[in-house]
Amino acid sequence: MASIIAELLDRRKISSYLIGIADVEAEWDLYKVNAGTSAWITVCDNGIAIDEAQSERCLIKYELWDGPPPPCDSWDRTWSGNVSLASGVVFAISGYAGDVFHGAEFDLGRRDSIWQVRIHHKPLGYEEFTPDLVSFTLLKIQFWLPPL
Repeated sequence: MASIIAELLDRRKISSYLIGIADVEAEWDLYKVNAGTSAWITVCDNGIAIDEAQSERCLIKYELWDGPPPPCDSWDRTWSGNVSLASGVVFAISGYAGDVFHGAEFDLGRRDSIWQVRIHHKPLGYEEFTPDLVSFTLLKIQFWLPPL
């Protein structure tokens, strides 16, 4: 059974203009992703564009696994795929009015690799304070290397 090697809860609340997750050495590759697609997740070299326009704030947790993690059935939406990363160090990018903001860096420990990725999404709500009122979203981003 797979286990977590490393994890990071980025305590910086990402603003509603989350652009996505990018490799720190090639963050501009993320801006090449076609805007206006209807996809929740779009992948490019060195980045994962995430359309999270419905949330005012996001809190992101990164996990590095030694194999495929078990499913998380309690989350409302999940995406799985692959991403190629140059440095293997990633961070969240958000932007507003021409300013760019970076989240905490998460080091996957290997350069020039293709990573398996699973992203879980959960909007928060509590009793009558529904997710559209709370407007806070949790994102769990899990990485692991594909089998040889």
